[in-house]
Amino acid sequence: MHGFTHRQVEAFRAVMISGSMTEAARMLSVTQPAVSKILRQMENELGFSLFRRDGGLKPTEAAEILFEEVKRAYAGLDHIAWTAAQIRSRASGALRIATLPAFSGGFIQRVVRTLTLRDDTVRLSIQSFNSEEAVDLVASGLCDIGYAMTPVAPSRVLVGEVMTVPSFAILPADHRLADRDVVSVRELPGENFVSMGEGTSSRQRIDALFASHNVERVMRLEARWSFAVIGLVGAGLGWAIVEGFTAQAAPAFGCVAIPLAEPADFTFVCVRPRRSHDTAFAHRFFEVFHVEFERLIERSRRPIREMDPIRTTPPSPEPGVS
Repeated sequence: MHGFTHRQVEAFRAVMISGSMTEAARMLSVTQPAVSKILRQMENELGFSLFRRDGGLKPTEAAEILFEEVKRAYAGLDHIAWTAAQIRSRASGALRIATLPAFSGGFIQRVVRTLTLRDDTVRLSIQSFNSEEAVDLVASGLCDIGYAMTPVAPSRVLVGEVMTVPSFAILPADHRLADRDVVSVRELPGENFVSMGEGTSSRQRIDALFASHNVERVMRLEARWSFAVIGLVGAGLGWAIVEGFTAQAAPAFGCVAIPLAEPADFTFVCVRPRRSHDTAFAHRFFEVFHVEFERLIERSRRPIREMDPIRTTPPSPEPGVS
C-alpha cells in the first residue's frame, strides 16, 4: 500500500457529503468520470471497497468509519483556517471578541448596532464560545476581549469586575402562571422541568436552588445551550430557568419569561490579555456594552411577554458614550 493522496481524500469527502458522484464533481470543479476514477484509485490503495454501486451509490461500513476520521481531520483544518483569519484581523485592526452563547439572543447585536451607527468604519470579529474556550483564546492573544462565567482564574488573563444578571422562569405562554409578575420555584413542584446540560455551571447553580428549597422536579429533558432549553419549553415540554440574556428571546419561542423570586444569579466577567493595551475603539466598545447591559438589567425587573426589537433608528446619545 503506497498511501492515498489529498486529492483522493477530497473526492471521498465530497461524495460522502453530497451522496452523489455528479454533485461531488460539481463541488470539486471536475468531471464525474474523474471523481469515479479517483475513488477507484483510492480503493485500490486502501485494499477495500468504499461504495456499493449496485442500484445506486451507497457507502460501505468501512467508508462510514473512514469518514469519521476525515471529518475530524477537516475540523482541525477549519480551526487552523479560523486561527489564520484571527491573525489577519489583528493585523487589520479589527476588534476580536469572544462572547458567551447567551449574548446571542439580541444583546450583543444591540451593542454592535449602536457602535456601527455611530461609526461606520468599525471592524469587529465576534464569535460565541463557552467560558473555557473564551479564556483560552484571550490568553493566547487570538481574541482581544472575552466574556466567561465565573469563576475565572486570574493567572492567565486580566479579569474584570463580576457582573450579575438575574434569572427568569421560562413558561409556555398558556401556563397557569404565565400572567404573574414573579414566580417562585415553590409554586411549580412536580412539574416537568427542562434542564441545562449536566456538568455546566448553570445546571449546578439551578440544582442547588431546588435542593435548598426542597422542591422536586420531573426532569426528562436537558440541553446544553439555553436557547435549546427555551425552544423545548416553547414546544410545551415543561418549564425552565435561564439567565436574563436568553430570557429576552423567550417570546420568539412562544414562551413568557417571569422574574424568579429566588436568587439564582448568572455571574460573568470580562477577560483581556495580561499584556493588554486597549485601543480607543475598545474603550468605546466597553462603554456601549455597559450602557446596553444596564438597559438589560432594567428590563429584567419585569416579565417579558413581547420581543424587544433591535433598534432601527440611531439611539439618542448616552452620558459617557461618544
